[in-house]
Amino acid sequence: MMKSYLHSIILELCAVNTTPIAAYRGDHTHALFLDLVRQVDAELSGRLHDEPEYRPFTVSVLHGARVSDGMQALQAGQVYRLRLTLLDGGGLWQGLSAHFLEASALTLRLDKAQLQLTRVISTPAADATGWAGYSDWQTLAAASPRGAITMRFASPCAFSLGDRRFALFPEPILLWDSLVRSWNRYAPAVLQVDKVALRDFVTQQVTVSDYELHTGKAVFATHTQKGFMGSCSYQLKSNQGCASQLAALAEFARYAGVGSKTTSGMGQARMEKIE
Repeated sequence: MMKSYLHSIILELCAVNTTPIAAYRGDHTHALFLDLVRQVDAELSGRLHDEPEYRPFTVSVLHGARVSDGMQALQAGQVYRLRLTLLDGGGLWQGLSAHFLEASALTLRLDKAQLQLTRVISTPAADATGWAGYSDWQTLAAASPRGAITMRFASPCAFSLGDRRFALFPEPILLWDSLVRSWNRYAPAVLQVDKVALRDFVTQQVTVSDYELHTGKAVFATHTQKGFMGSCSYQLKSNQGCASQLAALAEFARYAGVGSKTTSGMGQARMEKIE
């Protein structure tokens, strides 16, 4: 089976002009990403925008600017960071990398700001924050079972319960339900996970052992969405059954995000440590 890759990439963006922009606006960084894809593949950009079940990417909010009264003051010449993840198997990454190399000065618009791409960080060795990386589905699927898993939630996370209701605590069943939905949507067919068996395992074998969480907010054009942030540790009573799949899905969180609106700044998560 040919390997299909997942990527977690950090873009370093230098502000061309000094300007205030709205803070925590994942819808703005989402638009920036679609514009970047449009420069590479206009048809794919349209599909990502229009096809509701096809979202093989996540986008963070812009990091590095001081926030005051709901605004970020971008300074000309200062460098800011934006994280993208790609779950499409590598085609989009190949197109973007070629575009990054070919474009002598790639300028992107974020709200009223113009940002010039100065660096693309795509490997763990180049990223002190520990977020950049890449893997393939087969490597993730081969994860060893662990007795404990700690997750870090770096941007507001919320699980939709329908009717505009959201859960603001990472209950094991909500976390792994979210991850297995994304996994089964994008992973190769041969690596699909039995979600009923996984759900039974989580219900019977997984408990929250510790957490340090607080609420944060994500801002959109029409509303503000609350979410939880921080860390949560999970204890597994058994390392049999679906335990290895739980570990695989926890590692997958770096690429898939968790919960709602992962393509607009929410749900940025990663496995912090495994014991």
